[in-house]
Amino acid sequence: MATPPPAHGDSRLDRFLFAPADPRAVAAMRILLAAMIAWAFCSLGLRPAWPVTSIPGIATWYESVFLTPWYAAIVTLAAAAFGVGLRPRVTGIVLLVLLLPLASFNRGQQSRLVLLLALLAFSMLRSDARWSIRTWLGRATPEVSAGPMWPIRLIQIELSLVYAVNALVKATPQYLGGDVLIGMSRMRPNFLMDFSDGLVHVGSLAFPVALAAIASVVVESYLAIGFWFPRLRWLTAVIGVIFHMGLQQIVRIFMLDYVSMFLYLAFLLPWHRGASTRSL
Repeated sequence: MATPPPAHGDSRLDRFLFAPADPRAVAAMRILLAAMIAWAFCSLGLRPAWPVTSIPGIATWYESVFLTPWYAAIVTLAAAAFGVGLRPRVTGIVLLVLLLPLASFNRGQQSRLVLLLALLAFSMLRSDARWSIRTWLGRATPEVSAGPMWPIRLIQIELSLVYAVNALVKATPQYLGGDVLIGMSRMRPNFLMDFSDGLVHVGSLAFPVALAAIASVVVESYLAIGFWFPRLRWLTAVIGVIFHMGLQQIVRIFMLDYVSMFLYLAFLLPWHRGASTRSL
């Protein structure tokens, strides 16, 4: 009996998940991800926080191992090896393991977790098919594929979830009415503005805090879905950058703004241009 042809929906799903990723885009993402990780995981001046602090005796490990210059040097070497494409599937996982103890500090936990998940997904790709030690030494076959798109899809989904979860958490009557923002501006030192009068002051302009709260939920809801429409991706990225730059004038969020904007690359890089179909 002849095998029936795949359904149209199955074909679209196959292309979505298993279409080959462009080796140059993958290599660019590898280099930039290594640089981003080297910056984001700098732990100078930070101290361990929950949940690792709940482990008995863990403070000694941080003082004698994880916060020492030699451990920082090892992490830097691993990030450099990953960045130059030295067996990136292996060095990516090694780097992930080395970074795990550095993910739980009093600042930047969310940002570091987002980057670790992105690194885990990206390490599934053959990212040394271009711009790597292998290619510079002439040991790589030019037509070898960087791998299927599904690891990039995971990073794309992760970015959407970051925005969707933030929007969902904020979508409460208390937040949308401005009461939460007013209270946070009074109590939290990372707020750069005081909303005690119920207004957001921008130069000579003033508008209700509730309007700012509603706008933030609307924008983050849009950012959660806007990137999935190819024609809207660059517009969505511009909106996202404006949103985060404006947000930094109101509140300090440490690294999450920059990490979120960095992950825009998962949508903006030309993942399908010149992608090879040769099997790994």
